[in-house]
Amino acid sequence: MCLRNGIQTRKIQSMNPISRFSLFLALATACFPSLADESMHALEKQGTLLRLSGDFISAKVIENKLIDRYTQPAGHVFALNSIITQLTWDETQTRYDGELIKHATKTLEWCEPRIDHEEVGTTANYYCGQANFILSFHHALRGNYYQAGRRGTASIDYLETALSKDPSLIDAKMHLGIGYHVADNLPPFIKMFSQVLWFIPTGNSEKSLPYLLDVIADGDQYRDVARYIYSILLLETPELRPESSIQLQQLVSLYPANSRFQLRLMSLLISMDDYEGTLSTISNYLDKGKKPAEPDLSLTRIWKARAYLGRGETELAERTFSEIDSAFRNARDELPGWSVAWYVLTDGQLHDLANRRDQARAAYNEIFSIAKYTYVNVVILDAARAGLSKPYQLHIGQ
Repeated sequence: MCLRNGIQTRKIQSMNPISRFSLFLALATACFPSLADESMHALEKQGTLLRLSGDFISAKVIENKLIDRYTQPAGHVFALNSIITQLTWDETQTRYDGELIKHATKTLEWCEPRIDHEEVGTTANYYCGQANFILSFHHALRGNYYQAGRRGTASIDYLETALSKDPSLIDAKMHLGIGYHVADNLPPFIKMFSQVLWFIPTGNSEKSLPYLLDVIADGDQYRDVARYIYSILLLETPELRPESSIQLQQLVSLYPANSRFQLRLMSLLISMDDYEGTLSTISNYLDKGKKPAEPDLSLTRIWKARAYLGRGETELAERTFSEIDSAFRNARDELPGWSVAWYVLTDGQLHDLANRRDQARAAYNEIFSIAKYTYVNVVILDAARAGLSKPYQLHIGQ
């Protein structure tokens, strides 16, 4: 109901100030859609910054505002990206499954009928692409590979369409880059059947990491999200780990309150045998003035113990490892599997150094059990394999 006559104006003037302001917001949204879009986009950016800062509670408040205020499913898409943030930290979690399906359904109900719409077609394809991407990730984690592949293909198609409609939509390249990278690095036994299993997305190594770099350089709200994902995708390639370290160090500098960036950097430096860098990062993290909460403090002590092992300081390693809070040991099911694997490896190697071979072998075997249901760094797997062949010893010269 835009203002069209003096009667409406007089009615508004008779209202109290709070009612007038509330009505003004409603009128502004109805009469000036671009103003509503700008306000919605500002909220999205604010929420993304809160996630990057590790403030998930405040980010949830933004999510609810977006859902309550706007008919477009920006809030549901924001919720999906918040869930994927949690799953990339610990993909074994299932408590988000119901919410993920709900928000994806709400998003698709809005976007699918509008993908060819002249005014909102770009946004509709962008939203459909993100919803399908996250559904693909979800189905893959749950072992539904047919659905994962089908959703992955749809995601790439929607996002490429959005990008073709609006080449300035650089943020669309983030989900595309991940999708192309995953598809291009499928396990060989799956790729063998790619000619028959048509639902497996086609990878494109020329677009995967370069797309992420485009977002880092010229993206809007996803620049630093893309930076984090880019750093994670580089981890499995030893010669690319120094670049991954540079990106993570920048994120630590930009978002010092987000412990996840700090913890990822510690684990990366350990895998690079950079023990001095690990101890320096830990020192900076612990010197912030506020003691980290569990399990972050115990995770920090694991990598501190590993750094001491790397330097040949066995007593310091044992002492640090013994300080790990019992809550960490007793609540392992709530921890990321990749972090538990570091703990178990350290436990096994310390047993070997103390000539407790049976306990050491049990720990190494447990690592391969962990790897059956979650990601385990190749460095850990190699060390466990070596430990089963012969007892762990400190490196020569340590």
